[in-house]
Amino acid sequence: MNLLDTRVYRWLDVATDFFLLNLMWLVACLPVVTIFPSTAAMFGVVRDWVRGKEDSLTRTFVTRFRENFGQSILVGAVWTVFGVALFLDFLVANQLPFGAEVVLKSVLVLVCFLYAFGSVFLFPVMVHYEADWKTVIKNSLLISIGRLPTTVVCVVFLAVMVGLTVVLPFLVIITGSVTAYIVYRLCDRQFRKIDAAFGDA
Repeated sequence: MNLLDTRVYRWLDVATDFFLLNLMWLVACLPVVTIFPSTAAMFGVVRDWVRGKEDSLTRTFVTRFRENFGQSILVGAVWTVFGVALFLDFLVANQLPFGAEVVLKSVLVLVCFLYAFGSVFLFPVMVHYEADWKTVIKNSLLISIGRLPTTVVCVVFLAVMVGLTVVLPFLVIITGSVTAYIVYRLCDRQFRKIDAAFGDA
């Protein structure tokens, strides 16, 4: 087997892994209530990839799904309720006098940015650190603000991937896993710096 064949084989092997991971994630999301555990499982798998750990894709996904099930459900529920509350606050703001509406919406826009920033690190933090759900949310917000350039890059990348999927729906077969990998890889660089600064493994 020549060098070109080896590279093609390697590329196909990687592409297959991303496709299978994306497929498992989509299937595991079907009950809707398992969207958060399945997303945590997907991030757990890509964390292992980024960290150079080789193991069965299916076994790793199932293991991460079980490990993060309870916490991801709780974190997801809290995060969803908070997002819905933000939406309702905007509806309330629309009913206020002009001056009060401007003030409230200005505050809400700032909170929305924090919400979006925290969302970027939510799953990476969940699978990287062992912590209770409150600490996961707190650390996601703190790290997203403290590592703002990375957060902004991730937000832009996520927006682009969502846009591509809307325009080209067939990309849904691969965009989930690719997005998770790129986002975690960017986040992992910051985790390594944080871990080194605090002397963690």
